[in-house]
Amino acid sequence: MPLLQALVRCSLTTLFLGLCLQLITGQDDNERKPFIVKMSTMPSGKSNETVEIVCSVSTQARECIPFRFFLMTSRKTDCYPEPYTYEACMCQEDNERKFYWNFCSQRTVGVACVAEAINRTDLCEGIGYIPVKGNRSYDHEAYIVKK
Repeated sequence: MPLLQALVRCSLTTLFLGLCLQLITGQDDNERKPFIVKMSTMPSGKSNETVEIVCSVSTQARECIPFRFFLMTSRKTDCYPEPYTYEACMCQEDNERKFYWNFCSQRTVGVACVAEAINRTDLCEGIGYIPVKGNRSYDHEAYIVKK
């Protein structure tokens, strides 16, 4: 009988420690953010002056996600060429990735860096997935044109 009691105590202790470890180290998959987007401080400039925009993206998702990273503006900028759209694969073990754009505008405009999950199996070597929730994330700043 003492052996049975020892086994039950050991099993309960192991179960309790396992649950505590899960609470401390694990996050619920629903709380993990597919994309974390950060935009550098937007410089101000003169009308039609080209400035560099730097944005970064990282992920908390366990799976690799094929994504598109691009700029959006609150109104047409009238500068050419249009900002380039990047497509890549982001995995949890990847470091934060930075993307750069040359940007110009004739007037003050809102600018956002946007990461969006896309349905492309070739970017993540056939193992990418699209998250059901939070498949788009962004950060934004105002680009102020000085007179």
